Amino acid sequence: MSSAISLDSGLFSAPGDTIFLPLMGYPSERDAMFIALVTAEYFGTNLHVFHIANKSKRSEEFFLKEIEWLKEKSQELNVKLEINIKDHNPRSRPDNVIVKEIRALSPKLVIMMSRRKGLFQRFAGSIAERVARRSRVSVMIIRSPIKDWVTYGSHVSPRKIVVPIGSNDPCEVSAVQIAIAIANAGESRDADITLLHVITVPETVPIIPNDDRLIIQEEKDFVKQAGMYSTMLLFPMSTKVIIGRDVGRSVSYYLNKENADLSIMGVPYVPRRLFGLFGTDTNIIYQKSKCPVVVIFHKEAC
Repeated sequence: MSSAISLDSGLFSAPGDTIFLPLMGYPSERDAMFIALVTAEYFGTNLHVFHIANKSKRSEEFFLKEIEWLKEKSQELNVKLEINIKDHNPRSRPDNVIVKEIRALSPKLVIMMSRRKGLFQRFAGSIAERVARRSRVSVMIIRSPIKDWVTYGSHVSPRKIVVPIGSNDPCEVSAVQIAIAIANAGESRDADITLLHVITVPETVPIIPNDDRLIIQEEKDFVKQAGMYSTMLLFPMSTKVIIGRDVGRSVSYYLNKENADLSIMGVPYVPRRLFGLFGTDTNIIYQKSKCPVVVIFHKEAC
């Protein structure tokens, strides 16, 4: 593990920073609201909600109802909450408006929900993906497996959180920090966190069950790295090493097999201008996992 990786390599350097939470007014945004709130509490940051009012009475009524819940919880957790509502302008794309607000506010982190879309949207990229590409700061995108108006409770309350790691990148510290914040929150308090590492082998190399020769050294390096995360962040975490042909399919298979409640990943890149996340390991995990998936597109502080 590189000596450059430290606790300060994560998302926040000091209390008082701001988390920026754009909301459109869908039940599928409940997970984003909950994660933004507990993250703000964990790091001692402010939470700034931004909403573009639209013509949908249903969405606006839901937004107003949920914002009351957020106000109540922010007071309980002693999180400073600011709310900014702007009128809808049909001539302005939502991602343009959000990016403009990011530049004006200069938050430390942006948290957005990305709704499950059709094939065209997968090629073109979601609003959240376009914001992640253009934002100067880190963007966390939460993909829920539910549809917009299918409710399943207040928000995700995970008992089993899985964090794929293994690249020795600062973005992984961010992912582990967010996992700990969620594991210490509300009904998910003391949730189990598993640090997952995938050893990929080419198609020409047979995968033999229980053959430890393929993984001995890499597993040792991973366990050492995971142990340093646990020590730095003062939270006990279990480890798991699996072997597969590629990261995307291996991670999603593991999440589904183990009935994980939530997966959190940190990645050091942002969506491409064309095709967005289509064809990437991140997209495969998004589409094939049955649990909500959180991805942090990590950018170094400017």
